[in-house]
Amino acid sequence: MVADDIRGADFHCHVDLDRDPAALVAACERERIATVAVTTTPKAWTHNKEWMRQSRYVHPAVGLHPELVADRHTELGLLERLLPESRLVGEVGLDGSRQHAVSLPKQKEVFGRILAAAQSLGGRVVTIHSRRAANDVITMLEALTTPDRLLPVLHWFSGSVASARKALACGCYFSVNVSMLGTASGQALIKCIPHDRLLMETDSPFTSIAGRTTAPWDVLQTCDGVAKLLGMDAAVLRATVAQNSTRVLAFAEL
Repeated sequence: MVADDIRGADFHCHVDLDRDPAALVAACERERIATVAVTTTPKAWTHNKEWMRQSRYVHPAVGLHPELVADRHTELGLLERLLPESRLVGEVGLDGSRQHAVSLPKQKEVFGRILAAAQSLGGRVVTIHSRRAANDVITMLEALTTPDRLLPVLHWFSGSVASARKALACGCYFSVNVSMLGTASGQALIKCIPHDRLLMETDSPFTSIAGRTTAPWDVLQTCDGVAKLLGMDAAVLRATVAQNSTRVLAFAEL
C-alpha cells in the first residue's frame, strides 16, 4: 500500500532519465513524495523495477511512448507480457504533432491494444500522452475502457477546454505541471478541471523551475501555484490534491 505519510505526489516523472535514478528514488523517500516513474519503452521496466524495489514512495510504470512507436512498436508484445506485473501504465497514448503524425495509425493500434489489455486486467492507472490527439485519445478511452477497471490520467493535457470536459465525462483525471501555469491555454484548462480531478506532476526532466530541472518534491510548489491561480487557500488545495492522489493510488492497490 502507498505510504500513509506522503507530503505530495508526482504522477508523471521520468526517473530513469535522471542523471542518478537511484539517488532520486532515495531523495523521494526522504521527502516523502509518492512518484509514478513512467518509462518510454518496456525494455526499461527491469531497471526501473530494481531501482524502486525497496521504495515505499516511488512506483514504476510500464510504458511505450507514442513518439517511439514508429521504431519500437515491435516491443508491444513485451509490454503486454509485463502488464500483469504493473498496476501503473505509462507513458502511453497518441501524438499527432507534425513529426509523429505519419505513425498515428500504428500509434492507435498500439494504444488500443494497451488499453484493451489494461481493461481486461483491471485495477490499472494509466498516465496518457495526448499532444494534438486529445479527441482521438478520449474516443478510444470511451470505446475500450470503463472507469470501474481503468483510471486514466491525462498528463500535461493541451487539448481544448471542450475536450477536457469530454474527458471528465469518461472518468479522466488531469496531472498538472509548472509549465502549464506559464501559458494562457494551460491556465484556462486548469480552471476548468474540477478540484476532485486534479493531480500534480513534474514530467521531469522536461520541465524546469528557476532555471533548474524539476524534481518530484516541486509538485508542492506547483500545487501552491495552482491554488493562487484558482484564488484558493494553498493548504486547502494541497489537502484536496492529497486526497485525490491517495484515491488514485488506491485504485491501483498501491
